[in-house]
Amino acid sequence: MNSRVMFAVAAVLSMPLIASAQTDKTGKPAQTPPKPADTTVQKAPMGPFVHTTEELIGLEVRNTQGEKLGKIEDVVVYSNGQIAYGVLSFGGVLGMGDKLFAIPWACLQTANRTDRTAREDHIVLAVDKERLKAAPGFDKDNWPKLADVAWCADVDKYYAGEKTSTGRPVEASAPANAMTLRASQLKGKNVETPTGEKLGDVKEIVLDPANARINYVVLSVGGFLGVGDKHVAVPWEAIKLMKDGDKEKATLNITKEKLGQAPEFHSGDAKWAEMSDPIFIGRVYEFYAVRPYWSASSAPPVVKDPAKDPAKKD
Repeated sequence: MNSRVMFAVAAVLSMPLIASAQTDKTGKPAQTPPKPADTTVQKAPMGPFVHTTEELIGLEVRNTQGEKLGKIEDVVVYSNGQIAYGVLSFGGVLGMGDKLFAIPWACLQTANRTDRTAREDHIVLAVDKERLKAAPGFDKDNWPKLADVAWCADVDKYYAGEKTSTGRPVEASAPANAMTLRASQLKGKNVETPTGEKLGDVKEIVLDPANARINYVVLSVGGFLGVGDKHVAVPWEAIKLMKDGDKEKATLNITKEKLGQAPEFHSGDAKWAEMSDPIFIGRVYEFYAVRPYWSASSAPPVVKDPAKDPAKKD
């Protein structure tokens, strides 16, 4: 049998098999099963994962190999809300004694957390040990003038070109007209209306390390509103910080009556998950009509669910 005949026979024998694949048991053409429905859910932005200043200060610092380098002594911020530096102590680990070192925050990174109930247990600094040993430092009892533009420029210049956690370059200088402040020293600062009426004082600074921003501050307002113990959260962008002689003056353009309706922070029994809850943070930004810096949209992603909203707790 030649090859043409063999090919013809094979084609005939295969026909029933092809037909059976196209018909059901009754001989009727089989229907193509429908594609499963797309059940993909578009998730809302997670929002920032925040930490109090108290949580970050004292946190261990390690290199990319997991070796302990030192700890965070303070966080330096600009008045526009940007985190400028982490102030680190290396102690005897690198033979640096009692000196402190301001490291551009872009060189530091936290773990990529998705569990909002988990605290960070360390910060990673991806700078070579030998380079750190030659870094500009200062005595722990003699801090430099943080407002000194030349000092900031020298620090930034030393770390220019270093790998950063976000890919953003180390800034060459501080933002225009921005004051440089220690986050720890913002605690306790009075906040008042533009006309000088006291509203409260800063109880805590809440930071967003991944985005290098102050997310909100917690104000103790009960004594000023005459309602006992009460704490409210306020986006940093809603607070105006200005020079008042040698000190800084913080103002918030809001009435006492309106402030009494602000999203409340339950400092007495708050859990870490509540502080970083995107619903709570979204309501805070919405209340003060502040556009969230972490979202491309003009309005914060707010879920209207009073049962799950910590700001609605009794």
